Amino acid sequence: MSTLTRTRRPRKPKPQPVTGDVLSVRMYDVGFGDCFLVRIPTPENKIRRVLFDCGSLKEGAKPIQDVVRQVIEDARDGPGEAPHLDVVVATHRHRDHISGFQDPAWADVQVGEVWLPWTEKPDDPQGRAIREKHQRLAEQLEARLKSALTAPAGPIPLALLEAGLAMAQNALTNEAAMRTLLRGFAGQPLRRYLPKARATVSWFNTPQLPGVTIHVLGPSRDPEIIRELDPPAGQSYLKLMETGQDSSTGSPRPFGEGWEVSTAEYALKHSELANELPLADQEVVHNAGGGLHTAVATVLDKALNGTSLMLVFQIGTATLLFPGDAQWGTWRTALESPDLRSLLAATTFYKVGHHGSHNATPVEFVDKVLGKDFWGMVSTNTVASWPKIPKKELLDKLAEKPGRVARSDQPQDASTWGFSTGEGGVIEARIPFQPA
Repeated sequence: MSTLTRTRRPRKPKPQPVTGDVLSVRMYDVGFGDCFLVRIPTPENKIRRVLFDCGSLKEGAKPIQDVVRQVIEDARDGPGEAPHLDVVVATHRHRDHISGFQDPAWADVQVGEVWLPWTEKPDDPQGRAIREKHQRLAEQLEARLKSALTAPAGPIPLALLEAGLAMAQNALTNEAAMRTLLRGFAGQPLRRYLPKARATVSWFNTPQLPGVTIHVLGPSRDPEIIRELDPPAGQSYLKLMETGQDSSTGSPRPFGEGWEVSTAEYALKHSELANELPLADQEVVHNAGGGLHTAVATVLDKALNGTSLMLVFQIGTATLLFPGDAQWGTWRTALESPDLRSLLAATTFYKVGHHGSHNATPVEFVDKVLGKDFWGMVSTNTVASWPKIPKKELLDKLAEKPGRVARSDQPQDASTWGFSTGEGGVIEARIPFQPA
């Protein structure tokens, strides 16, 4: 596990209230999950608040219920005032991003708008088909992996089965949380499903956030782009040989990577064929590939990440990038667009994608696009099932820029990078900017 430190003596900046030329981003320690509160000052000395996600798969410094109470308290203008959030953003329906919204305390929080991916719009037929497919597969995988875990020891490692089960459960409906996001909160908030169908531009403004321009980089409405899950060689921080040799044996590969289809990709696209195999042949697949069900769970996890919102906030001279857990298809589309690439190059705050996973921050973005003067936050935690999240290579590269990067599970190091720290493991970036 990487520890982000510098050789200079740590500094302990004193927390200060947000002023007219400083906005703040608070990262809450939810463990393995995401919860960020953006506070934007206005010329009228008011504070606009945007909450990005609130969920956890593995608890951090405190239970998710306590984090919810803390966020709600931070949404008050003062003691005794009603809590108010101008915008709530749910990047995608994974449990580690939305589980906190099942708490009944949200019913008393005034919300102006709720933003979700277009795939969550109840009356969108294509979105409904995607949701139902994901849900059916998640339910089947959960049942089969639970059965495999209770069966006598077999050829599939226990850790692999447990990781597959965690991914399957993370993809389940999360019905109570989605009910809040779709129909809950006080104040009858407007729901936006992004990007808007047949939109002619990729940006919009809202009266809830005066002076802010919101750019929607994903998810695409093109299903082929959503299905682009893994970066090509050289765009990921996964350590693989790129010399035309098998990374495990060193022997030459007869075909290039473009001709290869992984077990997981084949299983997701043709799972009905795998289910028709005789039991003896299914066992062969399990023994050879580490378990068809765990492979499918991995791709299902990525498929849901492919529907994640990827947003950029332009606030005067500040540019905030929140990619959720967006996968390669969304990133590729943005990097290939001259206008969006220029927008990404102006990033002054980066919420590191997918808890620091290897496939959610392209090498090209870090090496050739992201500037040096930025604030970065990665919400992450050590989970035995995923020992390589966050990727040390990625965090080291971000630290080399140089930028300021804080980890939610290492609040003791955050002050070294100029962040403020508070009760319950909250880490805050205070970002100077010039209003438009």
